[in-house]
Amino acid sequence: MKKLFSISVFLLLTSEIFAQPIIAVKEVVFGLSQPMQLVHAGDGSNRIFIPQKSGIIKVYDQNFAPLGTFLTVSPISLGGEQGLLSVCFHPQYKTNGLFFVYYNTTMGSLEIARYQVGDGNDSINLARPSSKKIIITIPHPNYSNHNGGTLRFGKDGFLYLSTGDGGGGGDPENNAQNKTKLLGKILRLNINTSNTAPYYTIPAGNPFGNEVLAYGLRNPFRWNFDRLTGDMWIGDVGQNAFEEFNRCHRDSLAGVNYGWRCYEGNAVYNITGCNETNYKFPFLTYPTVGSAAIGGTVYRGKSFFSMQGYYFGADFYSGQLFKVKYDPITNIYNTSSQTISVSGISDFGETEDGEIYLTSFSSGKVFRLEAVEPIYTFIGNGNWTDTNNWSNNIIPPATSPSGGIIVIKPVAGGECVVNQPVTIALGMKILVDSNKLLRMNSNLTIQ
Repeated sequence: MKKLFSISVFLLLTSEIFAQPIIAVKEVVFGLSQPMQLVHAGDGSNRIFIPQKSGIIKVYDQNFAPLGTFLTVSPISLGGEQGLLSVCFHPQYKTNGLFFVYYNTTMGSLEIARYQVGDGNDSINLARPSSKKIIITIPHPNYSNHNGGTLRFGKDGFLYLSTGDGGGGGDPENNAQNKTKLLGKILRLNINTSNTAPYYTIPAGNPFGNEVLAYGLRNPFRWNFDRLTGDMWIGDVGQNAFEEFNRCHRDSLAGVNYGWRCYEGNAVYNITGCNETNYKFPFLTYPTVGSAAIGGTVYRGKSFFSMQGYYFGADFYSGQLFKVKYDPITNIYNTSSQTISVSGISDFGETEDGEIYLTSFSSGKVFRLEAVEPIYTFIGNGNWTDTNNWSNNIIPPATSPSGGIIVIKPVAGGECVVNQPVTIALGMKILVDSNKLLRMNSNLTIQ
């Protein structure tokens, strides 16, 4: 009996390891001025928000059609690495309209402020400057660099932020290892949504009784949570020898010491007063030669099967893109890299549906991250294993474990017949064109 298929067939075995995806970039926005991030509101609108260093936050629809200026954050300092660093939206933004911005004050301090969108007849694409509430101000004296720079809400509902060590060379004040200082850290706050101060409290699980969750970081400019697992992935900009990427399991975030300034990467830097043994070393380092690690995110979108579960990070200057597949069973990070045609990457942003986009600080553009997935099309009539039935006589690989798309589209009145065992590579998608026939007389196995 013939079997008619009109659905996609997917198989993903997370313990399997298959070839690294080849990545391409597609320009979707241009004409920005030093874009810092790409974020979404999580409210079902699929809108995209792009904060720029100057303090201007642009808003776009899901197709990147501009909707205007959402907010201009002011006053802020724009010297060196300063400016508007990050934006994130409250988990209940759809109902409370609250969002948060992270920037440098005119004194250089790190500050988080809360704003609210318009109400009544006001546009949902226009925030109210008058709604500003200062959440926390962190002194950052002497230097304009090493501000950290990312705000995120975790699955626990708390607000997380990264701070740099305060700047200068070698962390001269040893801020990163000092648990009483808020610089060189991952901080965690329990946000209060009321209109009266205080606007946050210290979560009970914070290990040192203050805002500090983890410490020992130099300049964690960009980091993110894996939206599926809740694990934290951090890019930390190095000193003289190594750039680094760190990962921490969602249940082990509290009290982690990432090592700086005792260690740079996996190497000793300055161990004066370094008596601890609980350092967590990076899973990936590379040489610091005109380099700066930009932390990325794990792909959980639906468009590119071969990218599923991969962490993508990059170097700001070279455009080197790191592709990492973590295997939780073996605790192995399978890593490769390629150079893409985008430099000055300031963020790996996710849209609501999990697709990844890059913001280029230097070019003022936004790019979509895409996998180059080969397409194999059955266009003949008869046996699957007959190369003459496939476009360009190219049959889907059985042993090369790479992603791709198999399209079953026989000639009019024809069918694709699996009449002997066929095995195809893990990572393939099978798409059967509407009203076309795929007949199974034997086993079709995806490795």
